[in-house]
Amino acid sequence: MNRPCGGVVSAHLRRNVSLAIGALLAASIAAAQGIWPGDLPKEGFKLPGGIEPVLQLRTYYFDQESTSGTPSTAWALGGWVGARSPWWGDVFQAAVNFYTSQKLYGPEGEGGTRLLTSDQDPINVLGEVFGAIRFAGQTFTGYRQLINRPFINPQDNRMVPNTVEAYTLAGAAKDVSYIGGYITKEKVRDTESFRWMSNVAGGTGEQKGVAFAGGTYSFAKTGYVRLDEQYAIDVFNTFYADVRYPIALDDRTGLTLGAQYYPQTSVGDEQIGSFSTWGYGLQAALSRGPFGVQFYWTQTGKERDTQNPFGTHPSYLDMMQVSFNSAGERAWGVGANVDFGKLGAPGLTAAALYAAGRDRIDDATGAPIADRSETDVRVDYAFPKGSALDGLSVTFRYSWLQQDGAPQTATQLRAYVNYAFRF
Repeated sequence: MNRPCGGVVSAHLRRNVSLAIGALLAASIAAAQGIWPGDLPKEGFKLPGGIEPVLQLRTYYFDQESTSGTPSTAWALGGWVGARSPWWGDVFQAAVNFYTSQKLYGPEGEGGTRLLTSDQDPINVLGEVFGAIRFAGQTFTGYRQLINRPFINPQDNRMVPNTVEAYTLAGAAKDVSYIGGYITKEKVRDTESFRWMSNVAGGTGEQKGVAFAGGTYSFAKTGYVRLDEQYAIDVFNTFYADVRYPIALDDRTGLTLGAQYYPQTSVGDEQIGSFSTWGYGLQAALSRGPFGVQFYWTQTGKERDTQNPFGTHPSYLDMMQVSFNSAGERAWGVGANVDFGKLGAPGLTAAALYAAGRDRIDDATGAPIADRSETDVRVDYAFPKGSALDGLSVTFRYSWLQQDGAPQTATQLRAYVNYAFRF
């Protein structure tokens, strides 16, 4: 594996850290994630008519150098402002949410951070506009909204999340929750426009949407079984299943086991090509008091990289720079985390994760691709609940990606502040 060149990487890291600290200190407030149908909080300020105001702000600094040395840098300030009505007649609710990401810093030719557009321009978009009707314990939601399922989700790891134009039905019965519907278009993180789902996936034929359904069975407080079906018409189909099984070893020690499986197959007009592939993963996580360690294994079928155009990849090894989901790739990972709140520093947590992948192939030619590894670290601090800064959190993340034969190690820095304004 290539190793970082000490002097070059250290100087670059110092520059990045200095800019990131400046970004964090400059932000007195920042944000969280969108508006969903649901009951309004009983406490807090309301506008006339009982309407709930929403104001969430965020500032974010991102700096990356690829394995070829290509830079991507930006610093943005923004968030979202919106409003959500009460349930009128205990039946109908409406909401609207406007998202923005304004450039504070963004050198020309260094786009690709997804904080701004690819040309380093600001993002301004009416991301959510929905009406919801609830009856018999179910909620029907129409038009622009958030959906959070494996492979289709907000992917809220930049300034503005993915939102979709969709028509969904959701509900719950005892330990089972479910959602399903039809999605016509999606606005991804770094754009203002909503595009047909087939186009978002890379298709160029007739514009089509995605029919989906998902269910979750919850047990033992943190355990669950999830099943999801996502049919991107004339593009590809994804079935997803996973299980999380917690085991209490004693009062302070817990073991959690998990497994996931997700086959994907082209369908209909096969707008992005004919293929059939799959991925699976295994995990084991051990926690004792404030400490935790995790172990992971993932593998991908040889015919095609697994596809995730509509949101974050659900792989256990979806990391800051890569998801270890290339055709033929076999990967393992080990992580650790500490909750300093249990050691006398409430709100402070830290985590690290290392993963390595091998046996990758080019899914078009079958030629082997170089092995790679990634190391991620992160530190989070959330101000205590009930304090004057309740809702404010600060996050610092750094990543190193190494690939055999590459000119240099790819680095990525993310530093951001989030704040959900309390009225």
